[in-house]
Amino acid sequence: MAKDLFRSAARKRQTLFNAWSMLNDPLAVELIGEAGWDCVTIDQQHGAGGNETLLSCLTAAKAAGLPAIVRVANNDPGLVGRALDAGAQGIMCPLINGVDEAEAFVRAVKYPPRGIRSWGPYRAKIGVPGDYFKTANRFTIACPQIETKGALRELDAILGLKGVDMVCLGPNDLSVALTGKLDIWAKEIQEAMAEVLAKSREHGVMTLIFCNDIDFAKPRIKEGWDVVAIGTDAGWLTSAAAGTLAAVSPGR
Repeated sequence: MAKDLFRSAARKRQTLFNAWSMLNDPLAVELIGEAGWDCVTIDQQHGAGGNETLLSCLTAAKAAGLPAIVRVANNDPGLVGRALDAGAQGIMCPLINGVDEAEAFVRAVKYPPRGIRSWGPYRAKIGVPGDYFKTANRFTIACPQIETKGALRELDAILGLKGVDMVCLGPNDLSVALTGKLDIWAKEIQEAMAEVLAKSREHGVMTLIFCNDIDFAKPRIKEGWDVVAIGTDAGWLTSAAAGTLAAVSPGR
């Protein structure tokens, strides 16, 4: 089995820093690896590009030594299987509304007898010693997102599902669901974060959280979230471009 950085770091209570790619550009993924990030999420829900772009980014991630999570556009077994076969270790599924949807998602990620994943890991098995079929279910990561009222309401049941390896808290969509507005600092979000982190630890499930910025990320690091994403590559590029221009042309 390939090295499993996510699980080994979680056992050590070591936070991994996750680069969130919206640009879905293979060169950007390699540059992220060169910059020293621990892992990468390739966003196919809100990010650019389709399957060919995904394959290029996963190839770049492997070259850069970055374990990769792919956020699929929706809870579709075809999209899940395609990303896994292309070499993603983890699959993140957005907008899970309850335990039944989470169960369907896990089944798409895992091979039988736990799941229904179809055989065809044309790229995923490259460089994997031994029998990929026998080791894949222990290596792959099913990561439903907790970003709806339904997922929060059925959190214990979702975390109790065999094969839910990680959950990702999405504070932006969750804030809209709970408060009707984009406010990741709202009291309801602070309470939800504490609940998700505590219950995930009880169930032995890894945790990932998306942070809009450094100010939101620092407390999450102190709290001990397993994987922390801070902004996106598109946001970094925009910020750096604006900052450089402002430095040479103040007031422009």
